[in-house]
Amino acid sequence: MNQRLTLLVAGDPGQRTGGYLYDAHIAHALRKVGWQIDVVGLEGRFPDADGKAKRALDAALAAQPDGSRVILDGLAMGALPGVVARHHVRLDITALVHHPLGDEQALTAAQQAQFHQKEMAALAAVARLIVTSRFTRRRLEILAVEMGVKLAPINVVEPGVALAPLSEPTRDGPLNLLCVATVTPRKGQDILAKALGPLSHLDWQCDCYGSDARDPEFAKRVVTLIGEHELTASLRLHGECDSAELEAAYQRADVLVLPSWYEGYGMVVTEALARGLPVITTTGGALNDTLPDAAGLKVPPGDSEALTAALTRFMTEPMLRERLRQGARQAREQLNDWQAAGEQFARILQPSPPGSHFAADWLALREPVDAEARSQHLVDLAARWLMTERPAARRYPMELVDLGCGRGSNVCFLAHHWHGPQYWQLMDHDPALLQQAGQRCNTLRDKDDQAVTLTLRSCSLTELPSRWPAQADLISASALLDLVSAEWLDILVERCAEHRQALLITLSVTGEWHLTDTRDAPLHDPDDAYIHALFNAHQLRDKGFGAALGGRAHFELVTRLNAAGFDVEEAESPWRLTAGQAEHTALLHPLIEGWAQAAIEQAPEAHERIDAWRTQRLAQVNAGELGAVVVHRDMWARPAHG
Repeated sequence: MNQRLTLLVAGDPGQRTGGYLYDAHIAHALRKVGWQIDVVGLEGRFPDADGKAKRALDAALAAQPDGSRVILDGLAMGALPGVVARHHVRLDITALVHHPLGDEQALTAAQQAQFHQKEMAALAAVARLIVTSRFTRRRLEILAVEMGVKLAPINVVEPGVALAPLSEPTRDGPLNLLCVATVTPRKGQDILAKALGPLSHLDWQCDCYGSDARDPEFAKRVVTLIGEHELTASLRLHGECDSAELEAAYQRADVLVLPSWYEGYGMVVTEALARGLPVITTTGGALNDTLPDAAGLKVPPGDSEALTAALTRFMTEPMLRERLRQGARQAREQLNDWQAAGEQFARILQPSPPGSHFAADWLALREPVDAEARSQHLVDLAARWLMTERPAARRYPMELVDLGCGRGSNVCFLAHHWHGPQYWQLMDHDPALLQQAGQRCNTLRDKDDQAVTLTLRSCSLTELPSRWPAQADLISASALLDLVSAEWLDILVERCAEHRQALLITLSVTGEWHLTDTRDAPLHDPDDAYIHALFNAHQLRDKGFGAALGGRAHFELVTRLNAAGFDVEEAESPWRLTAGQAEHTALLHPLIEGWAQAAIEQAPEAHERIDAWRTQRLAQVNAGELGAVVVHRDMWARPAHG
């Protein structure tokens, strides 16, 4: 395969926690099937990113050549949506999410909301999403709906596991309980201490392995609880250990105890099952899915009394211990290995042009707003001309062309407003969008309830002059003109005049937009004006047709058509996006992201100011406090009689 990608993680890639081990195993598996992987650890504080972390991520992404593939571990990207947005257009970025950052334990409601907001904004700007459990996929889908964010499709690649020797049950002496987890509030070692406190009369020993450096205050609290419950001799915190020491702990254990409040998957559970070791855990997050019912006991997260009861049963019921051990050994046979996980991961990393994943989603979001905004009067004028005023030489069926058809939204709108029979040519340079347009329009019927006939043509509009559809009666396009040059418009008008073809061009941006408050009143903010000016300047960049006309294109076309003798009528077709309205909120997110990204590309030295604007405005959108008006114009032009 011989393909290259860079994996960016927060801090030292060698950390021995579930998320870092997952990343390391996937990187190793990808290398085995031919991928060249560079794993880069980022300096700074994560996930509550400080300035050092922000600079590290920005520098790491800036160092990647255009079109490079990058995997961003969610811990490293979730709190830095502005940095991700600056680079997503030119890079093929995949987000790897173990669990939502805002679902971490011991956060305030405000902190949770902030993490969710930032992470959703960052995830909305990536080419694809990979999560480590079905639970995390469901969780992200729920958050996306709640926050009005459109995400790329979410793929699940569950962790693999390397089979290890079977552990053997203790025959004599105390039962050996094992807890493998970083000492943090989410992992619940304090709950474990409380649960084991009432069981000092039973014969057991519990060994806990995991770093206590991430949250020293919580680690001190756990030590205090162990002392308060007089468990110092039986409940021991060993800290982080090497692989050999951990394997020895697994081999002498009778059960794994994982009292987590929440897990995005719970890799340590499958590590235990790989050794035929039963598990006592919670139903927090993905754990209810990860642990088969026959292989262990599950209790509600944070319920120390329920955990005490489960531990009591395990310690005092030999038949239960044996049944759970047999269940764990059966589950062991169903586990996937890391190579299979890596190959699944590789299949998901299919190439896609930078930024192209947004096209279909953006077009789908704007379609209902477009339909509401466009001028029905001009559509009716076009219908009347097609039925009664077309040149007599034209034959049925009427031949219609849609330029830059995207996913077919324009044809879907127009076909049922016009009588038939209709023969449409749909043109677009993107084969994936063209295929989607064909699928959507294949069942369309005209105003007389006759089936619409379609032909799909994959071609760039730069090729159009040499491949002009001379037999067409009418040329249509929607949301296209701002991309083209003056020279392209000259050819469009010349060809339409030569072949006496009408034009219906809709939803052309004019470069005018403003943000609104909850009363739909315009906001007058200098930062809005600054972003507006940068965006309009960016619109004039070459989009493949020469220097683009941007917001001037509509007026330039009208001038040329009038000079060529066409009868032209115009109408405004503005988007009026209302603050707090769900379908408008969903559109406002990518709209603001797009304005900000264009502004950053136009003035990269001002990225901090633009990022601050983006963050503020997205927060207002999420709070239902911000709307927008985006001005478009529609145009109908018919050739002069003669």
